[in-house]
Amino acid sequence: MNFSIVNDNKKAVLLLHGLTGTPMELRWIAKDFSKAGYDVYYPVLPGHCSTMEELKKTKWQDLYNFSKEFYLNLKAKYQEVFVAGLCVGGMLGLMLGFEFQDIPAIASWSPVMDIDGWAIPWYRFLLPLGLYTPLKHIYYWKEKEPYGIKNEAMRKKIMSMMFNEKSTDAMAYDKIPAPIILELKRMGKYIKKHIKSLTTPLLIIHSKEDDLSSIKGANFVYKKASSPVKKFVELSNSYHIITMDNEKDIVSKESIEFFNICSKANKLDYAYTENV
Repeated sequence: MNFSIVNDNKKAVLLLHGLTGTPMELRWIAKDFSKAGYDVYYPVLPGHCSTMEELKKTKWQDLYNFSKEFYLNLKAKYQEVFVAGLCVGGMLGLMLGFEFQDIPAIASWSPVMDIDGWAIPWYRFLLPLGLYTPLKHIYYWKEKEPYGIKNEAMRKKIMSMMFNEKSTDAMAYDKIPAPIILELKRMGKYIKKHIKSLTTPLLIIHSKEDDLSSIKGANFVYKKASSPVKKFVELSNSYHIITMDNEKDIVSKESIEFFNICSKANKLDYAYTENV
């Protein structure tokens, strides 16, 4: 199932959701992009909104190849195609930038370079024991409150999606199987190895209160990326899922403004570097 808001605009944005999440994480920002004159596409990533067994079988290459094919299909239809994503979606955006340097701009929201957020148990150093042994086939990481959301009202909606949603179109998982955690770690390692090759205009937005992944990884990506046009926005009143939390309007505003500037940059050879 793929979601979209199409109004026959000349530019489009591909939005990619997070690990074990759903496109519903992006629907507020999708509407904002649509109002700003973008055709918006936010598909379901492989292994998601399905069954836990399907998720367990999903490799990071499956996620990337899907995103790549979707991007290329949009590129054939639009003058400009921007890419933005949350969590793993933001990491996939970076990887697309490695291969396609003509992407006008990329926004990476809450990239998970390491699983080291404040809500991760102190015994996380034992995690490899469950990832690199046969235990990975039976090990699950059970998600608990706050589920990446600081806003209590929105958190209740997230929990409803996890436990009460009958439609698989919006079904989120409440636990993460060990094999997909291993794929996440492999993605992070790949990005760290190749980040210096990124020259695409880059926006990173991350919260210093991220409960899943600390802001250190996002800072690493920002500093190591070779993008001459880049911006880092630090949030202070959100957890991991910043596209649904208290500062989702800031995420929309900053992303749309950055993409608009970079769209002009492609035509006018305009460039700037800013760090906030």
